[in-house]
Amino acid sequence: MPLGSYAEWQHAQTSTPRSVLTELVRRAVGAGTDRVDRIVEGYSNEVYRVRCADEQDVVVRILRFDDGDLATSSAGEAGAIKSARAASVPAPEILLQDTVRIDDSEFPVMVQRTVPGRPLGEVINRLSQQQRHDVLAEIGGLIARINRIHVDDERDWPTAMAAELAARHAARDRILAGGFSALQFDRMLDLLEGYVRDFPCAQWVLCHGDLGPKHIFVTGDGRDGEAVRVSGIIDFGDWQPGAPVHDLAVLRVRGPQLDLLPLLAGYGAPADRTHRRQLDLHTLIIALDSFEFGVAEDDQACVERSGHLIRTLIADLDEPGF
Repeated sequence: MPLGSYAEWQHAQTSTPRSVLTELVRRAVGAGTDRVDRIVEGYSNEVYRVRCADEQDVVVRILRFDDGDLATSSAGEAGAIKSARAASVPAPEILLQDTVRIDDSEFPVMVQRTVPGRPLGEVINRLSQQQRHDVLAEIGGLIARINRIHVDDERDWPTAMAAELAARHAARDRILAGGFSALQFDRMLDLLEGYVRDFPCAQWVLCHGDLGPKHIFVTGDGRDGEAVRVSGIIDFGDWQPGAPVHDLAVLRVRGPQLDLLPLLAGYGAPADRTHRRQLDLHTLIIALDSFEFGVAEDDQACVERSGHLIRTLIADLDEPGF
């Protein structure tokens, strides 16, 4: 989804001196810098892609905009990346983790080795049906590996979900402003209250938190029957302890053009209607959050995309026997 106006303004206010970036890269890989490109994307990090003098590429991520304890956030992201890599998920290799002083303030910084390939969103529409099925099944399997990692959180399921429902209630005016009726909103909240009651999560798992086509990199573009394989899953900055359906739900919202069935098959999800209802209900939470964001930022493409998914989910969930 495109950056909102606040994030664009936020990025425009900052720029790390090249001398600082050069020193970070030297410490990380022992090489000078040849080219530095700013990546204006995301809400928490100032990000640069650097071509080193020895022709290797690295990414410098400076955590400047996050709320709360920046050091704790950075350490959490690094821990999530290391746990994912230990589970054979192709997350970026961390070459340097430290702090950097900019404008009399200390900010956490990570230098990561770039992953090969290009974002899934750039190639998915040119793939054959079989290529598309195979890469989505592979993605499902990688999500499953991430979600098998147990993590702890001070909040239990009722506490976490009470906060989630409170946030959705607080967004009522924006949801109505986006085109839903009060009756439809009330039905959404009824469904979500049933979700909290009927599908409790006893053990939190590691979740990427912002899994979408731009954060999944692949090699190969599908031409001449070439295999397309996942080469990297990047940006664990929004990682969180969550329910095992969380990342699948986020990916459905971030990538509505992706076919669900091969993702579920690769994940190893149960084929019964109970699991599908659980996933649909969790997807409703994520879609509502996306819809509210779209309304707040006047992002009509986001409003239309998320609104369509919400209406589809409600229709399916209200189908007799489901």
